[in-house]
Amino acid sequence: MNHTVMDWSEGLDTQSFSGLALLKAASAQGARAADILGRHQVLESLAAYDPEVVGTLPLAIGTPESDIDILCRVSDLAAFDAFADERFGGFDGYSRHLRNATRHVAEALVVCFDCEGLPIEIFATNGPTRTQYGFIHMLVEARILSVMGDAFANDVRALKQSGLKTEPVFAKLLGLAGDPYIALAELAELSPSELCERLDVPRN
Repeated sequence: MNHTVMDWSEGLDTQSFSGLALLKAASAQGARAADILGRHQVLESLAAYDPEVVGTLPLAIGTPESDIDILCRVSDLAAFDAFADERFGGFDGYSRHLRNATRHVAEALVVCFDCEGLPIEIFATNGPTRTQYGFIHMLVEARILSVMGDAFANDVRALKQSGLKTEPVFAKLLGLAGDPYIALAELAELSPSELCERLDVPRN
């Protein structure tokens, strides 16, 4: 999947999401999450695994219950399991489970814990973090929010408050057919003008 379309501006390209800067600037909720991650050196601990923070908080469309999702590239899940036990096992609510491979996603280890009341989920699988669906979905959602505007973002937040997951919310509002996770990922191939045409909105 070629999701590195070159004519997206800074803030909407793949390079703009690394680290905590975007999360910190997104909202008060995002700034608190960035502060917690920074003080506990969560990303530093995961540096060998190419971590990427993804999800709704960097996009300022989270709910009070939103967690922080961190993608990692891990070739040896058993070794990462042992690492996670040692590094994160002392946090409240610590758990982990193996997620079986699906048609589109390889086998993964999912590690969950709370850090100062912030729910954190680490998704570790053997694939570059920027080609994993969690990253691609965030990238596409950022681009959609940019071209659709504030009213659309408010509609997203309202539907998420009702309990719907993020990708189904976007698919519902945009009228995307089929599996919402696949339908959204397919939009990552589009340039700004192509995305605006696909969504039937004027380009800014």
